[in-house]
Amino acid sequence: IAAPLEEMEEVTKHFAKGEFEHRANENYKRGYFSSFAAALNKMADELAVNEEAQKSFIANVSHELKTPMTTIGGFIDGILDGTIPENEQRKYLQTVSSEVKRLARIVVSMLNLSKIEAGEVALSPAEYDISKQIFDTLLSFERRIDEKNITIKGFEEMGPVSAYADKDLVQQVIYNLFDNAVKFTPENGTITVFAKNTETETCVTIRNTGVSVSNEEISRIFERFYKVDKSRSFDIKGVGLGLYIVKTIINMHDGEITASSKDGEYTEFSFKLPREEK
Repeated sequence: IAAPLEEMEEVTKHFAKGEFEHRANENYKRGYFSSFAAALNKMADELAVNEEAQKSFIANVSHELKTPMTTIGGFIDGILDGTIPENEQRKYLQTVSSEVKRLARIVVSMLNLSKIEAGEVALSPAEYDISKQIFDTLLSFERRIDEKNITIKGFEEMGPVSAYADKDLVQQVIYNLFDNAVKFTPENGTITVFAKNTETETCVTIRNTGVSVSNEEISRIFERFYKVDKSRSFDIKGVGLGLYIVKTIINMHDGEITASSKDGEYTEFSFKLPREEK
């Protein structure tokens, strides 16, 4: 009885050091030892995946912070030392402003994730019109929508839609989904919004035309630190936190969110929130 326990103890010592490539022997005569060893190995697999994800996250964040900081520093130095002529300074200051806002978004995402995972975010649900919230949120993307000549559909058919939820947290969900849609909609593309009430749920869908997402990526799209189409740097402005935060907030409301995509036509995200008070 002691021998297999001693073997598994040695393996757990390696796990404690972060050496997740070690595995426990699952071929024991006594079935309960085999089951225990299998559980240890499964734990090691999950820890290894999580560690790799965290390394990837740190690398992504480091890159995303370094790039705008280098740009900001270079342009400011160019303005101060006169390398950038006075008549072009406004153009470069606009780039600096854009990069500062990008840095702020990264920091806010990281802080929000930290608070949510630490259980420091409490729900304050109330009844409100989510259709107005959707419209008001979309207005904040007006400049980017105009630059890409994106057509917005759905509001002409949408009346008031009630929701019982934490308005501020759902605002973050809608903002992140629109940010995603605007980012990936090609020039002259279309974003379509649906919102309605059923007897028990509030349902919202945001669909954008353009490059589709593969089935494999759709199945992982809400994972923490996961970035769509990393091989082609399709999502070069993100660090893989936005959709994870979206799913976490929807789960906090006991709701549901799904993603779907049709090859070469569209990608859409749909979420449902319970209407009854919890």
